Amino acid sequence: MDFKRKKISKRLQRAVSKAVPESNLKNKTKLRVSFSIPIIAAIFIIFALFIGIGKAVSNIGVTILLKAAGENLQEDAYGHTNFLILGTGGGDHDGADLTDTIIVASLDPEDKLVSMLSIPRDLYVKDSTVGNSRINETYWRGKLHYENSEKGIEYMKTKVEGIVGVPIHYWIKIDFDGFKDLIDALGGIDINVEESIYDPYYPKDGTIEFEPFYISEGLHHLDGETALKYARSRKTTSDFDRAERQQQIIYAVKEKALKTETILSTEKIKSLLNALKANVETNISVKEIMTLGGIAEGFTKDNILHRLIHDDPGLCGGLVYPPAREDYNGMFVLIPAGGYDFIHLYSELNFNHPLIAKEDSTIHLLNGTTQIGVAAETKQVLRRFCFDINRFGNASTKGIKETTYYYNQKYDEKGEAIDKKPAALDFLQQVIPGKATTEIPLEYKQYLVESDLLIEIGENYINSNKYLEDAFYGLPYPFFQATPLDEETETTTTDATTIE
Repeated sequence: MDFKRKKISKRLQRAVSKAVPESNLKNKTKLRVSFSIPIIAAIFIIFALFIGIGKAVSNIGVTILLKAAGENLQEDAYGHTNFLILGTGGGDHDGADLTDTIIVASLDPEDKLVSMLSIPRDLYVKDSTVGNSRINETYWRGKLHYENSEKGIEYMKTKVEGIVGVPIHYWIKIDFDGFKDLIDALGGIDINVEESIYDPYYPKDGTIEFEPFYISEGLHHLDGETALKYARSRKTTSDFDRAERQQQIIYAVKEKALKTETILSTEKIKSLLNALKANVETNISVKEIMTLGGIAEGFTKDNILHRLIHDDPGLCGGLVYPPAREDYNGMFVLIPAGGYDFIHLYSELNFNHPLIAKEDSTIHLLNGTTQIGVAAETKQVLRRFCFDINRFGNASTKGIKETTYYYNQKYDEKGEAIDKKPAALDFLQQVIPGKATTEIPLEYKQYLVESDLLIEIGENYINSNKYLEDAFYGLPYPFFQATPLDEETETTTTDATTIE
């Protein structure tokens, strides 16, 4: 698709002034409006500008105003709009154009959900055009190759589309200077640090030296510089912790941006616009931003779903691993275990079926086949797709021909049966084909007291080309640390948190 890059600039101010008559802006009557779509700090700030307009407008609904002034967003086959969010170092130092933050976000306006997926910067990509490299170098290499930043971002977008397997409609790039400027323009943000951080290896800007970073547990008011360190620190904490801190900062920025003293301050609005103008590149037009503002009403923090791709096979999103460095010219890189099919399936689940994560059903797995270890292996694979497998074991009998999904019948307030099945059922049936029923055998009823869904795996699954073999089985220690052919106990089920 041919997109034209738009720098956030005075065009936004002109569009705002045209959309709302000056007489309405002077009216003191305020509308109470809440927009909460934390895609990136820059978008929050833009939304805040519109909310400021809404608070000053009387006799007109700001949501209607923004929808009328905007234009339709691009969508995929599921009616979702997908964004690529890139964070670069910025400045004039080496590595200024490396994208150490890479997030794909999918907006589902019907169910009011935003699904975010963080891609590891060390993911290795093969590329015959700009050269093989880690994914965080792709934009930089594309920019050099095409001698154009916009084309570099478009090239990066194409590579990320190949990784996740979904179309990307819009992109946003913000550098760290912009990140700091945005927070400073807000007057800082308030963060509750859940656990003290001491990072003696935090890089000192413009040098090869380190600048130790420490922050104590408790409530803190952070300026832009400190907030950036809080978000970027990674040497002494996990990528999970880092991603959670970044989410925490995004929420804090949103909260601060929506405060009255921010949205009604001319000086702060000017500072925010300047920060955006200098440090943000995007192909989202002003009218499309207005449409985003118009549909964002009703989004809450609970409707923001965030996932990672990382190298811990025992946890949700653990789909990549670091191969031997000598095979990659001494570089530390990550590659997909089992190829990109698993990442595509993971993306399909997160972006196209977000209600599954929202519902978060618990699942009980039973091996009804004659093959040893099927429930244990399936449990490990499904947990990487973030399914909550609370128990697993053997079925009451062996040699069951067809996989069966059991779930409890739901009833309405009048006690009448309703067709209400777990959100995960349809997707799982595509992955593990089988029939579904609420007619639960007596011996399985006890299991569905603690679980929302029981899967009795049959021979049709293990004998099909859909069988999900654990891609980590063939890898050397320490990437796989459990015995692949653990046999489930015959008469009882095993807690899924226990590695046998």
